[in-house]
Amino acid sequence: MKKVVVLFSVMLFFSGMATGGTYEKKALLIGVGQYKNADDEGLKNLNGPKNDVKLIKEEFLKPVLGYTEDQIDVLVDSDATRKNIVNKMNAFIKGKNVKERFFYFSGHGGQTDDISGDEEYDALDEVILPHDAAYKSDGSWDDRTIISDDDIRQWFEKLSGKKLTAMFDCCHSGTVCRSMGNLQGVPVSTPKHAFSKTGKISVKRGIPNEEELSEGEKIPEGHVYFYAALDSQAALEGKNSDNTFTGFYTEALIRTVRDIARQKQDKEKISYLKLFDSLITVMKDRMNLDQTPDIQPKYLGEEPEEYRNTRSARLIEPFFPASQAEAEGSSFPDVDRHKINVMLVQEGKNLVSPSDLKQMENHAVIDFEKKDKSYNLYINILTASKKAELTNENGYRVNLFSYSDKKDLIRNLVKRAQHEFLKDILEQIRSEHGFPMSVKVKDYDKNDFYCGQEITYMIESNVDAYVYILSVDAGGEFNLLLPFELQTDNKIRKGGRILLPDQEICGHDIVMEITDEPGEEIIKVLASPTPLNIKMAKPRIMESEDDYMTQISFDEALKTIRDMIAQLRKQDIWYEGTKKYMNHTRQEYDSKFR
Repeated sequence: MKKVVVLFSVMLFFSGMATGGTYEKKALLIGVGQYKNADDEGLKNLNGPKNDVKLIKEEFLKPVLGYTEDQIDVLVDSDATRKNIVNKMNAFIKGKNVKERFFYFSGHGGQTDDISGDEEYDALDEVILPHDAAYKSDGSWDDRTIISDDDIRQWFEKLSGKKLTAMFDCCHSGTVCRSMGNLQGVPVSTPKHAFSKTGKISVKRGIPNEEELSEGEKIPEGHVYFYAALDSQAALEGKNSDNTFTGFYTEALIRTVRDIARQKQDKEKISYLKLFDSLITVMKDRMNLDQTPDIQPKYLGEEPEEYRNTRSARLIEPFFPASQAEAEGSSFPDVDRHKINVMLVQEGKNLVSPSDLKQMENHAVIDFEKKDKSYNLYINILTASKKAELTNENGYRVNLFSYSDKKDLIRNLVKRAQHEFLKDILEQIRSEHGFPMSVKVKDYDKNDFYCGQEITYMIESNVDAYVYILSVDAGGEFNLLLPFELQTDNKIRKGGRILLPDQEICGHDIVMEITDEPGEEIIKVLASPTPLNIKMAKPRIMESEDDYMTQISFDEALKTIRDMIAQLRKQDIWYEGTKKYMNHTRQEYDSKFR
């Protein structure tokens, strides 16, 4: 008989990011190499995009720009449909507290007849092609299946004034495809600085100078866009030195970053311009490519002085410092003084008043009217249907629960506010040292699960350490997943691996299941060269002999976190990582992901 590990729990619930103390980021990476309607003529499958996305994530975003796993969203191949891209982009642009964003696309680019009438220079819209891009009967692109530059402009304009770096490793020409090539013997036919600003997202082919740009043709403030090639060129892909297919632009970017690290250059002095010039040098002089990258705002040459007091002045701003903000030192939340912001709306009869929620006032500020500030959590009470909908600051619905009466509603609201508070506290525990581990679900590559799904965590490490894994799950439970009563050895060796649960240790009848309640779950991994003194309660049988569960109070959960923080403060070196998952009903999961 299988026994389900439920572990160290507190009855709670929610989602959201801290309103202060951390530097919040978002990245969206899209790679499309496999196309639903591929043929041997116009739309051919590509080999490199999925590898490009992996390179950008593992060798650029995480180690160089300091993004964490939970800050990076990925769509690859069959998942990168137009519908999914639109949904991810709408989520990508949300979040008032997000200070920095990174967008990346690798795949086919092309052109189609101008839809909006804004392409006065060539009457063509540039497009990127999702997995389900399709032709119309006349051979032109079906507008309902592509992403046009107008679509991208509308999304990006909503981020005006926010820091956004976007990179496009694709063609923006009538060639329709990202061409095939290799890194050897590609003739260099374009001089290093033979640039003319061409039609990418908003600037059109043939514009003679920036003074003639209309307001609609200028990119939003705070944005910088990198392109793999000029509009008149193909963006190539081929095998790199590791015999792996990649886009040549992406390969060149990674080489450039490695050069910066190897030469130990002061990253705070490297501007967008310096990075771009270094990228050109790698592509032209070292990779011998007849492919010229491009950039917006407009490139004015190598000399920084040429950029001052122009619309291109942001190119001489530092590229790296914002991403180093997290590395200025470790940070810990003040568990006793921290509060989350909750917005509560009641549709129909008002059942709940501020006095009903006084027990939450130590951990949450509850607003019954929308105020000019950010909220960790939005609660919408639907009195007619006796349901409450919960969404986070990014607009994601993280739970929908039913209640029987006012007493049951208040009990659930308190439980869920406590849950959100614990998640927020865990997210704010930040280490100045890079996370040297990989934590994922074995034989599974999604961040979405279905209720009751059996999983095994797999932890791999580049250092010797003692590993502690905590979670606040969608069922409202605070869990110490590792170590626990049946698997007390939490030491991992450099190059080693831990399975959780490890059936060789726990027994083959022990499994771990996703909670039965849909919603968002946060996993916090803490690691230290020396063990922490964590008091574990022994699991006791609850309700069924098949479930191991130890219930503790909310206050006891806070005490556990306080104790861990106190010990981490005394450590010279320690590590942390955060992951988020979404649990779905089986029906919803099958409809979205099967």
